[in-house]
Amino acid sequence: MEYNATPEKEVKRVSGMFTGIGILMILVGCFAVVAPHIVGKAFALLVGLAFIIASVFIFVWAFSAEGGVAVVGRIAWSLVSLIAGLIIVTHTSLSAKAFTAILIAYFLAAGVVRLAAAFAQRGVPGAGWLGLNGALSLIIGLIFVASWPNSAEWAIGLLIGIDLIFSGWTLILLSQEAKSEVLSE
Repeated sequence: MEYNATPEKEVKRVSGMFTGIGILMILVGCFAVVAPHIVGKAFALLVGLAFIIASVFIFVWAFSAEGGVAVVGRIAWSLVSLIAGLIIVTHTSLSAKAFTAILIAYFLAAGVVRLAAAFAQRGVPGAGWLGLNGALSLIIGLIFVASWPNSAEWAIGLLIGIDLIFSGWTLILLSQEAKSEVLSE
């Protein structure tokens, strides 16, 4: 099979995919904003379940080790993962506070990185949208720093929702910008 797509066709194809992904991100983001408690608990449950599932794989992997110390070490690792997963799943409120703190750090860091990327790419079409996305992420992080830990119960879902909405719009706008650049050549 031979690949013969022209740059114009490729940009149209990819920009359509980016637009579709952007729309899905906006829809999921709207749900998260409307039901932040559900998304926050689902997030905590997902992380907890990931630890529990990982503990099973680590336990099975333990018996491929050579030597008793390695087997015991891996079984201990498996038990630590299992306990962490069970604590997260059964104590989602405490987990929410820890996750909120991590998400706040993420939004602050992502905001700074996106602003730096936009600044480095100033003059490039779409860099302004990236800068706006970075500024909004930074503002979101700062707002929740001011209200943490009281905001932990609803902040996770709201933070994720807002970021998904703005990231979705950024993808849509960047894809439209790329398409218009190719068509204007």
